[in-house]
Amino acid sequence: MSRVLISLLRLLPQSLASRLPLLVVAAFILGTILTGWTMYNLNKRNMALARAETSGEVLGDILKDETWRRLPEGRKTSFGLYEVIRRANLRDDLPPTSIPLILTLNGERVRAAVAFNYAPKLPASLRARNEVQPARVRLSELSRGIARQDQVAQLYVFVSPDSVLTISAPTVWQSRRSQTSVVILGVVTIVAGFSLLLPFAFNLAGPFAKLAARGPVADLNDPLTSSEAHQIRDKISRLSERFEVEQATKERNLAAISHDLRTPVTRLRLRTDLLADDKLRDRFESDLDEVSCIIDGALDLLSLRSQPEESFRFSLTSLLESLVSDYADTGCNVTFHASDEIRLQSAASIFTAPENVRIRTETTCLMQGQPDKLRRAFSNLIDNALKYGGRAVVEVHSYSHDMVSVAIRDFGPGIEPDQIQRMRLPFVRGHTAQIERGVGLGLSIAGELIEMHGGTLDFTNADPGLLVTVLISRGI
Repeated sequence: MSRVLISLLRLLPQSLASRLPLLVVAAFILGTILTGWTMYNLNKRNMALARAETSGEVLGDILKDETWRRLPEGRKTSFGLYEVIRRANLRDDLPPTSIPLILTLNGERVRAAVAFNYAPKLPASLRARNEVQPARVRLSELSRGIARQDQVAQLYVFVSPDSVLTISAPTVWQSRRSQTSVVILGVVTIVAGFSLLLPFAFNLAGPFAKLAARGPVADLNDPLTSSEAHQIRDKISRLSERFEVEQATKERNLAAISHDLRTPVTRLRLRTDLLADDKLRDRFESDLDEVSCIIDGALDLLSLRSQPEESFRFSLTSLLESLVSDYADTGCNVTFHASDEIRLQSAASIFTAPENVRIRTETTCLMQGQPDKLRRAFSNLIDNALKYGGRAVVEVHSYSHDMVSVAIRDFGPGIEPDQIQRMRLPFVRGHTAQIERGVGLGLSIAGELIEMHGGTLDFTNADPGLLVTVLISRGI
């Protein structure tokens, strides 16, 4: 069965440009058919009620003495939409769902009954009003009331002790769907029909949604995948392969350059040792150290994505708390705050007084990723905070069901608003570039590592200092 369905699906147009009009036309045709069916049934019922309501005069003529007395006994006679049979008495007992009535015809009260196969849903519509009505009006309302029950019915009129008229109206008093059931069935069918088209509509956008989420574009074995999705997937694959080749080439070239530069740098270091002037020798060594740092840092930045590391599920709160603890052990002014904690007071006993207790759950900041790389990223951010502000405050909390937020604040001079975007670029340094050593790659490396985990890096000037906000994906 599935093979037959897949074979039928493969008959659909392959291009998205052809499928979109086809989907619109199919939805239009489905909506038109279902709306037409609903309107047809509603109109058919309303027409039947209108015919029944305007037939009171015909029904009154049937019940006149000069009319029913001429009817042959036991034979069916038609009067417009009504069929009448005259019998001497009832052949069978009336069903228990029958409604007995008293009709006033030409000043005389006549017994009658309406027989139904099922209990009528609107029995009150068969009763006469609490006012005097002409026979034509009463019979019109009775005929319409019988038609409103939406089931087969027969009207028995006991016109005399030895005569019973059995009146039916096959085109009006018939079984049909009620107005409410027609509307409900129409709406349900329309919803069901469009729900069958929704998977096709979602499938058209599915590959592009995966593309936006940086996932696989589409499965080649999916018969509903459009040709444009295949083309985009192929182009992205080629671009990815080309990027990987170019990246590998850059890394090899930079590694070769770094290797080639180390030889002259080493010779320069040896020649520097021959300098008699100590100050001049120190300046040469400082410059050579900076050249080596620049080369090693650039190589490190380009090779971040190719460095192997397994992915684990871990608590980001625990990782940051351990990192801050390491800084504190070395005498750095770094504090850590986990906002997802509950402060309680323990119960007092005869031995101890009540104490404040903090309860924190680490499951709120669980994530899947590479902890060593993230540790390095946050180390770079904390190092920058200490370098430019002398103090760092680290906070972590759950931002949403799929994101975790980490805030790192320093108390330094901050960054000029027009320079914030430049701080993300490699080899760009802050205010103390002339005082502190470095090559300006710390933030670039941190941003690259955080981006590898589906995160973002944002800088905001605080009062005082700079606030670095990291939003990182949980990956689970």
